[in-house]
This record gives sequence, C-alpha cells and structure tokens, in this order.
Amino acid sequence: MGKGGSILGIIGILLGAGGLGFGFMAWNSQNSMQASLAAQDIWSQYDGDSFTVNPAFAYLHIPNMSIAFDLATTASIHIIFMCSAVIYPEPTEYAGISFFFSVDGIRLLEPQVDVGPYEGSSTIDYYSVALQHFAPSFSSGTHNISVMVYSAETTHFVRYCSLTIQSLVD
Repeated sequence: MGKGGSILGIIGILLGAGGLGFGFMAWNSQNSMQASLAAQDIWSQYDGDSFTVNPAFAYLHIPNMSIAFDLATTASIHIIFMCSAVIYPEPTEYAGISFFFSVDGIRLLEPQVDVGPYEGSSTIDYYSVALQHFAPSFSSGTHNISVMVYSAETTHFVRYCSLTIQSLVD
C-alpha cells in the first residue's frame, strides 16, 4: 500500500476511536441522568368516546382529558397524551387538528402536534397522535393538566384518548 493509503488508514483509525469515545461519553451521561430520577406517582385518564372539534377556530379542552394532582415536593413530570384523530380532508387547503397541553389553565405553545393533509384527495384520513412533554423541577402543590385541540373545521373528531402523568423525584 502506498503512502496515501497509510495516511487514510491512520485517519480512519483516529475517526473510529473518536466516535467510540463520543459514544461512550453520551451513553455514560445518559445512564447517569436516568439513574438520578426515580418514579414517584402516576396518574392516568382514558376515554374511548368521540369528541367532535366544534366550534371551529377555538381552543377546546378535550372532555375527560384533564388530571388534577398534588405534588408533596418539587419533582419533574413527564406528560404523555395519545389518541386517534379522524380528519375529513379539503381538496384545496390544509385540513387538520392541532394538539396542545394546558398546565394550570395556561396553554403551552410547545410542544404542539399538527395532524392532517394538505390538499387531500381521500374522503377520510385517520391519524395516530402522540404528544409528550417533560418538565423538570415542577413546583409542589396542586396542579391541573389537560389537553386542548384547535381546528378550522367542525367535522374532525378525536377518539380513544389517554393522558398519563408521571412524577419523578429529582
């Protein structure tokens, strides 16, 4: 092998060693983060009924997707919402639903999930929705978390909704 091949081989070895080192550091820091959080409490809510997003152009709370809970001490919380969304596409414009969390009566701007087609050609579309949020150092006391939806159409609906909140001791 020539001089150029040897140099390329050395560069490849250095890159590989650097990648292994970086991977180990990322794995090690992730494991130490996971080890410092311990599950404290879990609250959950499920509703299989359909909810039509009506009226349009309004932020609406999904019925039965609200959980009030008490934290004895400051803790991190992990929120997960899942549902099935049914959308009736518009042939010339966007038709969809946006999902948000509301914490203690305040709608969070992020995270947000939007589902629905642009200029749909089918008569009905089905979507699986998953929205989650992690809030470190959530204050002690009574809190209420709910899920809100927004749609420009009055025919869309959601069903099979579940909301789960888990508190984690720091």
